[in-house]
Amino acid sequence: MTQIKLIGSDVTKTPDWCYITRKKHNNKLGEQEMNIKNIDANGIEKIINKIKTCDNNKDINQCLSEMAKIIHCEYYLFAIIYPHSIIKPDVSIIDNYPEKWRKYYDDAGLLEYDPVVDYSKSHHSPINWNVFEKKTIKKESPNVIKEAQESGLITGFSFPIHTASNGFGMLSFAHSDKDIYTDSLFLHASTNVPLMLPSLVDNYQKINTTRKKSDSILTKREKECLAWASEGKSTWDISKILGCSERTVTFHLTNTQMKLNTTNRCQSISKAILTGAINCPYLKN
Repeated sequence: MTQIKLIGSDVTKTPDWCYITRKKHNNKLGEQEMNIKNIDANGIEKIINKIKTCDNNKDINQCLSEMAKIIHCEYYLFAIIYPHSIIKPDVSIIDNYPEKWRKYYDDAGLLEYDPVVDYSKSHHSPINWNVFEKKTIKKESPNVIKEAQESGLITGFSFPIHTASNGFGMLSFAHSDKDIYTDSLFLHASTNVPLMLPSLVDNYQKINTTRKKSDSILTKREKECLAWASEGKSTWDISKILGCSERTVTFHLTNTQMKLNTTNRCQSISKAILTGAINCPYLKN
């Protein structure tokens, strides 16, 4: 134990409060590590089974709450961004974040500057938010992580989500306790959350059937016409490739505009690619 020499005295001693404070701190860390290590495998299995039986978003919210508890976190946020439009994508969120923070986040347009969102676009591995604290932020850009900490989200980590229709998002967990043993929390969450996440994403998308997939309403011929149009082929070119008349090609492309709710061929191609309505594997169907 490091000894402290009191100023103005030749006597060297360790004050009692040092022992008490360090003992309490070490006990707290020990309890946290023990609780984290004792994650119940049966509890995880129960949550997975419960997720599979969810009938609405309220049920999903309850499962998210139980997931947060099992990994010892206060807050959670489940978000998926559907790129149906480059200018204004659809964002779906289920969370229990502080209301003031969520309102400020939306009003200030922090989505554009959020490093977690940016990371989730192109990554699949979980990320601890403390990684972003070490990165340099442009002076003109808001420090989202710092502002989140000031709003009570002191520590946290996220698991990227990617959907079949080119959507992406994240499942985030956060804590307001600055003394929480974050590294152990993150390590054990990284071991257990991936077991529950696939069922969560699958059933969430199944429940929200009003968000129909574009590729499920386009016919094989319509996909073919759009795909060749995306390669710069003219109506005449497509008719020769597919062995049909130009009128038939025009008919199919006009149908895609109605189904995709677009106004011209260029927008139909853009939206079909964004939503995953057309892709390379269609040739194998």
